[in-house]
Amino acid sequence: MKINRVRYLKGPNYFAYKPMMFIEVDIEDLELRPSDTIPGFTEALIETLPGLKKHTCSLGYEGGFIERLKRGTWMGHILEHMAIELQLAAGIDVRRGKTITAKKPGIYYVTYAYKEQQSGLYSFEAAMEIAGLLLKGEKHLDSRPYVNKVAELYYKNKLGPSTEAIYEAAILSNIPVERIGEDSLLRLGTGSRQKFVQATISSQTSSLAVENSCDKQLTKEILKSCSLPVPDGEVVSTMEEIFAQSEIMGFPLVIKPLNGRQGQGVITNIKNKEQLFNVVSCLDQHVDKYILERHYEGNDYRILVVDGRLIAASLRVPPFVIGNGVDTIRDLINEENKNPLRGDGHEKAMSKIPLNHTVSCYLEKLDLTLDSIPDKGKIIQVVGNANLSTGGKAIDVTDQVHPTIRKIAVTAAKAIGLDIAGIDFICKDISKPFDKHEMAIIEINAAPGIRMHHYPSEGKSRDVGKAILDYLFKTREEASIPIISVTGTNGKTTTTRLVNYFLAKEGVTVGMTNSDGVFVDNVAIDQGDCSGPISARKILHNPTVDFAVLETARGGIVREGLAFRHCDVGIVTNVAEDHLGLDGIETFEQLVKLKRLIPEVVIENGYCVLNADDEHVAKMADYTKGEVIFTSLHQNNPYIQKAIFEKKKAWYVDHSGWIVYASNGILESVHPCNNFPITIGGAAKHNISNLLQAMAAAHTQGVPLHELTTKALAFIPDVALSKGRFNKRDMKGRTIIVDYAHNASGMEAIYDTVSGFGNKRVITVLAGPGDRKNEDITKMAYIAAEHTDLLVIKEDDDLRDRRQYELANLIQRAAIERRLKKEQTLIVLNELEAFKKAWELSKPGDLLLFFYTDFDYVTSFFQLVSKHQHQ
Repeated sequence: MKINRVRYLKGPNYFAYKPMMFIEVDIEDLELRPSDTIPGFTEALIETLPGLKKHTCSLGYEGGFIERLKRGTWMGHILEHMAIELQLAAGIDVRRGKTITAKKPGIYYVTYAYKEQQSGLYSFEAAMEIAGLLLKGEKHLDSRPYVNKVAELYYKNKLGPSTEAIYEAAILSNIPVERIGEDSLLRLGTGSRQKFVQATISSQTSSLAVENSCDKQLTKEILKSCSLPVPDGEVVSTMEEIFAQSEIMGFPLVIKPLNGRQGQGVITNIKNKEQLFNVVSCLDQHVDKYILERHYEGNDYRILVVDGRLIAASLRVPPFVIGNGVDTIRDLINEENKNPLRGDGHEKAMSKIPLNHTVSCYLEKLDLTLDSIPDKGKIIQVVGNANLSTGGKAIDVTDQVHPTIRKIAVTAAKAIGLDIAGIDFICKDISKPFDKHEMAIIEINAAPGIRMHHYPSEGKSRDVGKAILDYLFKTREEASIPIISVTGTNGKTTTTRLVNYFLAKEGVTVGMTNSDGVFVDNVAIDQGDCSGPISARKILHNPTVDFAVLETARGGIVREGLAFRHCDVGIVTNVAEDHLGLDGIETFEQLVKLKRLIPEVVIENGYCVLNADDEHVAKMADYTKGEVIFTSLHQNNPYIQKAIFEKKKAWYVDHSGWIVYASNGILESVHPCNNFPITIGGAAKHNISNLLQAMAAAHTQGVPLHELTTKALAFIPDVALSKGRFNKRDMKGRTIIVDYAHNASGMEAIYDTVSGFGNKRVITVLAGPGDRKNEDITKMAYIAAEHTDLLVIKEDDDLRDRRQYELANLIQRAAIERRLKKEQTLIVLNELEAFKKAWELSKPGDLLLFFYTDFDYVTSFFQLVSKHQHQ
């Protein structure tokens, strides 16, 4: 077995709305060995991964997959379930998977859910290794090392718990969110509405407030100036200063690094000089300044404030061990760290108790070491603070906080200037009124961890992540710029350009992607075929963009999924056979399902604009949550008539040739469609269809009808506004049409448009894309042969794994087979040379139809002809 290809489908995709792994695997000779023909394999696999017994598979009930194994299934399908099970065993909640059989024997497209890329991919690699060992007859194979590595990779690379809580809240609220880089930085929202969060610091957080909170002494001074309760204390640097200050302050005392974090190096409740001496002798020599302050007896509380509101409060309990009279403190800590609720760092509800300098130093205060053996039943606190990062645990007390203490916490956060703050509070009972003699604020944290509130050891979970998200964005509309996504087989680029043109106005920045590039305010920031998710993200990430108009092609969805989880307007122009036989999309029905993804991701209360003249597109209405708006070239289209009857929105061309907008039972005549330049006097039916859909989409975004009409009348299908889409030029008595049509249905639309031009002859320049099936290329050649008098055949610069002359010869043979004589066909491989040859063979009155691939060649051709005209 071998992996041929790996893809991470990060956004909604053909298989699911959530991230999926896509792996093309070659099972080689195992194609001839389904599971029921391999002696002992099924039994050994179940023993190795017993969780497979719960897999339902396509049968829909537990044990369904085991039945499939016993009846006989192939290794591609088996690896899918193994990869899912290895993740489940590692504590990663994933369920969905699907395996598709390719046409080539032994090739399978395996897809399954994942949450983190490295662990997701390794789960499949581990599945292959396990399967390989079992096929070799390995007995009693232990899967734990594989499961442990999946877990290790997952927890090493996943988001931290605080950031993850905000991420999950955003997903549930339909607010766009994505991780940036490998750390815990999130982009929330899109375009001009986006904000950022890292851990619990937001792009709204004052950097000065963060600086203030990191300086513990400065924090105390600010709070004290507001009459908020803080411990008396001083900054000390040397041993002499520590002991001198202790004489002045008296005991008990607390010592902690001036700029420490996560409770590291904090030693509390130093009761006398002897304990102070023990502590000082083991202080971290790399810390140059400490705070020595009064110790308050009481409980350690963390109060979480967001935007001036108390959201959660926890009682924090320091980590401890209970002696048994036999084991050392080190052994007791190691045993406690085996508790399944404890994990490394922040991966689980509680962290493991560290075996580090902070623990040794605290034990030193008690005249203990890690090698001391405490008496049976004796409770030994092993760290001087209750931070979760040093092994403490949290008990939710949010509902117990007294109003006076609640007010002090909110005031403290405001005094420092923090929008999100963790207030560390010491008092005996947080449910009692404030008493300045018995309680104090000991610290304010600018990036407070929220794991303790989401996963308390005891008490109610508090959704702080949601509270932070609600502070940043009250609604999805505040977070996400409107996204208009255009898909289909033909007309995507023209429709996208029209929508962009309709939405653009003073003070509004529109970002657009299409097959020519990425544009912001109609300025190209990237060039080439930019109809995929990488280009879409360039618009969605741009902080100046107010609207995103995105051409969404098949290839990008297949490669990576969508760049967005939801769109506000989804447009489907049509669906025709194109690009079949690639990446598992083998049939027309599968292509329809792929294009249907756009209607499926339209947000509730959004709009889905569907071409009612294409039955396959019209039926997509059943799959969207958005309001459906049908468009049609025919007034009597049944979908249009039904929409009018039900007082829904629709756009169509009536019997007199006027564009009509129907809404709420009112029919409003907009303008005669033949007057709009994009329709080529009404001849370009496909462009009328595109215009209807663009008008419908723009109108949902607030563009009034009179403005749509004015703008549509000014939209000229030339190189400036609609490059490469039915660009028409008259030169030396010839008519030249340039268009990107690259499939049979697109070509038919162009020939239908020019059929009434009345030219003497039609000369066509045509190539066949190398990634199409031979039958598709043949169909294109047939259409060209039926409508042209002279066919000049070229080839693309990128042959896409074809041999030179392979496609050209195929087109020539098909054209001759259909209608043309051999002398009416000519092969000129280079695109520019083909254009020049067509020009040389033309006469005044001829129509030259250039189906181009690279528009640079078109530009060069026109420059050459223009130069000769002026000579």
